[in-house]
Amino acid sequence: MGFINAWQLWLGLGIAGVAVPIIIHLLYRKHRKQTDWAAMELLRRAMVIRSGQVKLEDYIILALRCLALALIAWALLRPTVGKDSPGWIGEPRVGVVVAIDASYSMNHGTVSRFEKAKAKASEILATVTEGDPVSVMLMSNRPEILLRATGYEPKRFTDALDAVKDPTPYRLSLERNIERLDELASELDAPARECFLITDAQELDWAKLSPNGRESLERLAARDNVNVFVVPVSTDGDDNLSITELSYASGSLRQSESARFVAHVANQGREATNGGMVEFFANEKLISRRAIGKVDPGKTTPVSFVHSFDTKGDVRIRARLGKDELTTDNDRFAVVNIRSKINILCVDGDTTVTGAGDDASRRGVTYAVTALRLKMRGPDSPVQVTQIEAPDMSQETLASYDIILMSDVPDVSPEMVERLEQFTERGGGLIFFVGDQVEAEIYNKRFAKLLPAEFVETIEPRGAATSGGSGGEAWNFGTIISSHPLAMIAKDLPKELMDTARFSKVMKVKAANGGQTILSLSEDNTPLLLSRPVGEGTVLLFTTSADREWSNLPVHPLYTMLLQQAATNLTSQPDTRKVTVGEPAELSLAGRKVGERVDMNKPEGKVNVTVTQNGARIVAAVDTDLIGIYEVPGVDEFPTVAIAANVDPDESNVRVVDAGALSNELTPAGIEVVEPGDAITKAIELVRGGAELTRRLLIAGIVIFLLQSLLARYFTHRMSEGETDVIASLQMSRVAAARRS
Repeated sequence: MGFINAWQLWLGLGIAGVAVPIIIHLLYRKHRKQTDWAAMELLRRAMVIRSGQVKLEDYIILALRCLALALIAWALLRPTVGKDSPGWIGEPRVGVVVAIDASYSMNHGTVSRFEKAKAKASEILATVTEGDPVSVMLMSNRPEILLRATGYEPKRFTDALDAVKDPTPYRLSLERNIERLDELASELDAPARECFLITDAQELDWAKLSPNGRESLERLAARDNVNVFVVPVSTDGDDNLSITELSYASGSLRQSESARFVAHVANQGREATNGGMVEFFANEKLISRRAIGKVDPGKTTPVSFVHSFDTKGDVRIRARLGKDELTTDNDRFAVVNIRSKINILCVDGDTTVTGAGDDASRRGVTYAVTALRLKMRGPDSPVQVTQIEAPDMSQETLASYDIILMSDVPDVSPEMVERLEQFTERGGGLIFFVGDQVEAEIYNKRFAKLLPAEFVETIEPRGAATSGGSGGEAWNFGTIISSHPLAMIAKDLPKELMDTARFSKVMKVKAANGGQTILSLSEDNTPLLLSRPVGEGTVLLFTTSADREWSNLPVHPLYTMLLQQAATNLTSQPDTRKVTVGEPAELSLAGRKVGERVDMNKPEGKVNVTVTQNGARIVAAVDTDLIGIYEVPGVDEFPTVAIAANVDPDESNVRVVDAGALSNELTPAGIEVVEPGDAITKAIELVRGGAELTRRLLIAGIVIFLLQSLLARYFTHRMSEGETDVIASLQMSRVAAARRS
């Protein structure tokens, strides 16, 4: 036997309640006052004759009163009995939590897994008695409770399930959901509790449970009187073609210039398939259609398109597949910013030689300026480059530039460092090249908030060449493992061409928090190019010089490609305009006023949001509850700002764990797996049990209390029958008064 309520408190109150009639009885006897006088002596002798009968009746009434209070106190404990007890002893009651997997893989199939899961939930609820407490929850990255510890009413629960038409576009966060299930199970006010997890048993979540997930499940199953079931739904295959990525690949994101985009189409199934067509849209206008061709199982095929944009500002890009068994991942979105012009400030720290005739004598930032200008088009050029010497930097208005490139600048004032930090946090791009004048200790102190790495010391190969690696020992590029757009440019070049780059000296660094290595050298993977986001901007660091003093990179074809691509990435920042649906996001609204209300276009319509401040950034919070584009339209001098929300590509793998393997994994933890095809009602009947005695105990207590009241009246009335003298009247009055007390 168990108790729903805490027995310590209610047992103490019950004992106190039982003691009340006894104490009253004893106090009445103790405080009665007896006065002897001659006339009463005769009456006393007459009353003694019936005193034995009266005492016996009083004890019976006292016992019934104590029993009534004891039963009521016991009922308040809400005692329960197990399933093996006879049914007549208590009322069968059960509390149920039904959790339905609503992650987007549940949308797979002609008849979706989600519809099958709702049908399973209806089967489970059909076994519940009306009035029993039931909770219903949708499991995803955002757990949603439909009904919480609600008395079961068939129509109400059926309507609640019917109202949920489709699963969410979110992935399943198993640990987060189990924590909520544990909370819901603890709230159920019933002698027996059951928790059902109805899911497709996707490999991503169930093939290898995380330690936290396993611990949470075991803790839930270990709760008193809680039976946990995992109910996998039947699946119709696992074929699925999805777009796992849509990204800017190369080219120029400037007005009237061409850029290349790539959609990665993955075959998540177990058989090769003809992918059909993928369509590309810009601002919802179809601009290209490409054949995918054959895609082998488990493989990804890149499909690219090239487009030239006529207008500037944020452009919405979309790639779309044809309809298949899972439509949620057939669309993918991106946002790119098209610029009309880019203004770059190149700061030269080496002012010793600025020769322009002989390439061998050109030093400082000259090579970088040439690479960025590419083709001289005067004031009409889309890339405007201004070259200055380091001492003149303080006179510049940094906000007039999109990118600042600093080459071998020995030191800057704290005031200038602060200006550079503000420039970057507001969205500017910053590029550092080191050189002989750069001192590691000074840079680490000055630029700790900006640099992607901490400087250690300059290093060079033994017997290194003294001029750009043209002779002696030198290092080459190392293996490229980064997926950064700048790394992809180098990765696409022939290895023979990449091996011609030679590095005779670099700054050895240790990556800082948030720093990402893009390119490295063959020597111990020493970082050569690193990146770090700072506020709304980005900082790039080359650990070699911008001229030929430390390497021959400035005269290598990759040099111009890197700087041109860096200019595009730092200004348009195409990779920063994506979020995973369901995760919190922000739209940058620089120049707006905090507290201002602005309209936001979402995939399901328009909403009004408040402009807030996050650190130094002025932003609007975005609740990405659907895939698609979220944008704040431009007003007056403020441009349109947008981001793209996409599904988690990992969730597109719809392969599931076999129910038998899942059972072997979970049964030792006390969790029962109901295999597809098995009758869920039969599995429930085998373990369901438990009854509550509260109502029966309350009824018994009330009946006994009424019985003692009737007996008290009967005994008192019987004493007066046939007695008309004073003695009988006095005795009856005294006993009646005592019994009323």
